[in-house]
Amino acid sequence: MALKNEEFEKFRRIYEERQRENEYALRARREEVYSRIPEYRELERRIADLSMECSRALIELEDPEAREERLKQLRSDISQLREKKSSLLAEHGYAADHLKLHYHCEKCRDTGFIDGEKCSCFKQLELEPLYEASRIRDILRENNFSLLRRDYYSGEDLKAFDTAVAACKNFISDFDTDYQNLLFYGTVGSGKSFLSDCVADELLKSGHSIIYFSAEQLFKSVYAVANERNREKQDSFYERLFGSDLLIIDDLGTELTNDFTLSQLFHILNERGLNRRSYIISTNLDLEQIRQRYSDRLFSRLMENCTICRLSGRDIRLQRKIEKTYQSA
Repeated sequence: MALKNEEFEKFRRIYEERQRENEYALRARREEVYSRIPEYRELERRIADLSMECSRALIELEDPEAREERLKQLRSDISQLREKKSSLLAEHGYAADHLKLHYHCEKCRDTGFIDGEKCSCFKQLELEPLYEASRIRDILRENNFSLLRRDYYSGEDLKAFDTAVAACKNFISDFDTDYQNLLFYGTVGSGKSFLSDCVADELLKSGHSIIYFSAEQLFKSVYAVANERNREKQDSFYERLFGSDLLIIDDLGTELTNDFTLSQLFHILNERGLNRRSYIISTNLDLEQIRQRYSDRLFSRLMENCTICRLSGRDIRLQRKIEKTYQSA
């Protein structure tokens, strides 16, 4: 995606700030260790001295055998001192990497690029305007796997829910190697949106770019962009819509269905399919209702490489609302 100079400069400053934060945090951790473990600082000083000895040996010792023997001894001493450092950290409850740089993104080490290509974390920054519009981060604070509860279900409803959860976990584990999509359909409040959000939360954590829209919100945005006179804004919106790692469309069927929304939905699914970019769709419609409402052609595209999960049961949103009412009473 082509960036304006001011946008690229903004992102560059973000990565520079992250790098400064990493260095500052490392210095703070090092000072804490020095304060708690004075011996650790002394070991580092001794290692530095021995490293200087190695340099002098390379320069001053002309005899190859004597030089190699001296270097061998020095390297052995340094190795032993490093082992002592590691042991000291472990003895005081520190992780082995405590005094190494920690990055916001381990893949690119907070540079934004890998072998000249944009890292997924850079792509996430490009998607920030859409993240803000979709409120995805607010949503994921309330919906994620840590909040999953099976006690809302029983009997066949529970079996269907467990099957859907397993499908979500397979979708996440195979996301980078196997192109798949998910369709959740079923009764109101049965957990469709919740599971979509759980998948989004896990993939965001692993550095993937996610766009989330309710169906109504999506087509309002698409309509606004279609009437936008600024071609650059149009191109930017569609590149992000088609290029994100995952697109989530929630509550399909609640939008105003007309020729415009039908053509745009097909366009979105078709482009993402061609780019092998996954999507998750949730709807209260059953499969036959989807076919009738959106046509055989669009239904066929929707079902492509799609795992279909039917959920049923009582309205969980209503149950949670009742629980909160009792808790606050």
